[in-house]
Amino acid sequence: MTIEPHRLSRRTLLKRGMGIFGLLAGGFSGASSLAEILKEPTPRQTLGPFFPDEGDPIDAIRENHAIGIPISQANDQDLTFVKGRRGKAKGQVIYLKGKVLSAKSGKPIPHTAIIMWSASASGRYNHREDNGMLKFPHPTTGEIIHRTYDAYFQYWGQAVTNEQGDYWFKTIVPGFYPIDLEAGLYRPSHLHFQLVPPGHPKLVTQLYFRGDQIPNNELNQKLLPMDVVILDAGLTTIDLERVIVDYAPDTSGEMSDGLVGRYDFMVPN
Repeated sequence: MTIEPHRLSRRTLLKRGMGIFGLLAGGFSGASSLAEILKEPTPRQTLGPFFPDEGDPIDAIRENHAIGIPISQANDQDLTFVKGRRGKAKGQVIYLKGKVLSAKSGKPIPHTAIIMWSASASGRYNHREDNGMLKFPHPTTGEIIHRTYDAYFQYWGQAVTNEQGDYWFKTIVPGFYPIDLEAGLYRPSHLHFQLVPPGHPKLVTQLYFRGDQIPNNELNQKLLPMDVVILDAGLTTIDLERVIVDYAPDTSGEMSDGLVGRYDFMVPN
């Protein structure tokens, strides 16, 4: 598995990554308050090579068999199981919930279709092109990790916002995975999103993880500043912070089987 567009040297990646990490560690100051950050549009990032188009998946999971519906839109927003299969997805269950808002007005955008997709808990996509480096040593422990297909994980799903702009997904924390073992480069755990808000431009982005109970949390925080997708997208320190979601145990009791994160997508006009 290779990512051709990102032909950056390890030295360059490390230099740029450490710069971002240093700024993150130092925190924000001056005009860069959290309130001002949240008003900005959600940073755009690449669609990536593993979007579930027709013919791409290893296993063509389709919960909705209606004619004319693309496979990427044929599954619901609970990715922890596949309808008709007896079994649950492996991995730490999470809930992601929030709103889709106009960055200009702050108003909710109803009827926004959101497609989410990710790798399994072991870091493998349901995609025919994800066929390299299927086992690799953990970069800190040396444990051999096998990137395996999970037949009980839905892999992608769709939510549509209600009149108040609300959405939710239930899924698992995807695994990190290598993109260049020789250079020691890995992608941290992440979720992919494609939003189609009525009357607004399409938004493609990715969200990342933080939280004491997130698997490989410490490693993920180290990988984030050197991630080739983040660097290639030109995300600033503030941009990066705006696409990291904190997850914690549910305090309401309604989602006690998983960790909960909240994220509001800010859509440009």
